[in-house]
Amino acid sequence: MRLSSSRLAGLFVAFGLLVLNHGALAACDPENALYEDDFEFLDVSWGTADDSILVDDGALVIKGAGGVVNLETKTTGAAICVDLSVAEAPNVAESPAGLVFWWQDWRNYYSVFVWADGWIEVRRMSDGKSKTLFTQEAAALKTGAGAVNSLELTLQPKDVTLSVNATEVRRFKVKRPKDGGAVGLYGISPDDAPATFTFDTFIVNER
Repeated sequence: MRLSSSRLAGLFVAFGLLVLNHGALAACDPENALYEDDFEFLDVSWGTADDSILVDDGALVIKGAGGVVNLETKTTGAAICVDLSVAEAPNVAESPAGLVFWWQDWRNYYSVFVWADGWIEVRRMSDGKSKTLFTQEAAALKTGAGAVNSLELTLQPKDVTLSVNATEVRRFKVKRPKDGGAVGLYGISPDDAPATFTFDTFIVNER
């Protein structure tokens, strides 16, 4: 069962500032990145570590439900990459990990959700109202708790291309904010079944 719009909106909580992704895919170049993080330590742009967000063993870790957005990644066009994992999830169907892009505030942004059971979903939050753009199973996703998936987004003025593990999943239309927006990482899970999410090899390139 996928999460409802109201459930998703209620669970997104900003903990600090963020950034993003991955060098294995061609679109992302760590040498010329707007922002790059391999999480050897918790950079100040992520805020202060606590029980819910921290760096451990070379990865950013989110526990329970929460998100981080880094204003240093604000851009109108970008290639965004990250390695992400649903490391532990007692309730897999309600515990997605993912990426936020063109973030203006927590009422206005786009998001990509990845579930450990092989599903992927893209939503748009506009004035606090969530709309699902599409939900589908993605054969390219590695499944199961602890599986690491490389997520890549290419943001163009009128559309976005989503790839998983170097395989294109979908190209879809978008309405880019006039001034663009920032990139974020997130994890969502029920209060009575908190999950753990990890993120690594985060890169954002301007395009």
